[in-house]
Amino acid sequence: MAHGQSIYRGEYSTQSPNQGTPPLLLISFTPLAQCASLDSGKAIIALNRLVYLNVPLSTVNISPLLSSCMKNRLEVWGNGIPTMVQVHVIEVAKVLEAELLRSLDESAPYCIGREDTKELVAAFFADADETIVENLQVSLICPIAKRRIRVPCRGVACKHVQCFDAYAYLDLNESTLYPLWCCPICNNVVLLDDISVDLLMLDIVREADEQCTAVKVLNDGSWEPAADYDDHSIITIEDSPFKGIRKSLRDVSLIDLTVDSD
Repeated sequence: MAHGQSIYRGEYSTQSPNQGTPPLLLISFTPLAQCASLDSGKAIIALNRLVYLNVPLSTVNISPLLSSCMKNRLEVWGNGIPTMVQVHVIEVAKVLEAELLRSLDESAPYCIGREDTKELVAAFFADADETIVENLQVSLICPIAKRRIRVPCRGVACKHVQCFDAYAYLDLNESTLYPLWCCPICNNVVLLDDISVDLLMLDIVREADEQCTAVKVLNDGSWEPAADYDDHSIITIEDSPFKGIRKSLRDVSLIDLTVDSD
């Protein structure tokens, strides 16, 4: 069966374990024109004679599939890939959490400034002017990892104050060939370049008591612990793919070319 012309073919050798932490190897699909949509397209990836079907046209981590004792042969193709889409195979180094936290400031391009979040809070209260709203309750528990948020982030286009943990989000999407890359709060697409650390929420996470799981944010941007907050009040919306994440990780379409067919 023809699956379309190959649009990438190459070889890759990994570092040996004694060379330190190896970089991640990512496949990234990038539209060359605004009219090129990646939403419905799917790719086929062949790596060391294993073929993976229906891979989404986003950023995919293939590092766990690489062999350290041989040259890895990689090929990407598929009729579902639009003509105006470019494929990049890139090495990236994952920044340690402590190093990332030291680099955060108002001038960083991947940060949401404190005043920007305060404006978002003010907009929330302005939209609720017909009802009595005294505060905005925000959970400090990540909806993905179900633990205390350490690096609070959201998508650059997200319109909510609630954050999720950046590293939990990355781990979730790096662990599969079928990443979701969507916000667990509003379900909007949040690609790798869209992840932004919220500096105001980072201040709150740092200053709040370790036992504090939620805060009340007031209309001026100040905050206080929310003693009576229900941690289960963050509800993943009904049609969110996060509800079926375990099932989606199991339903992997794979063909083993090392097995002879009759």
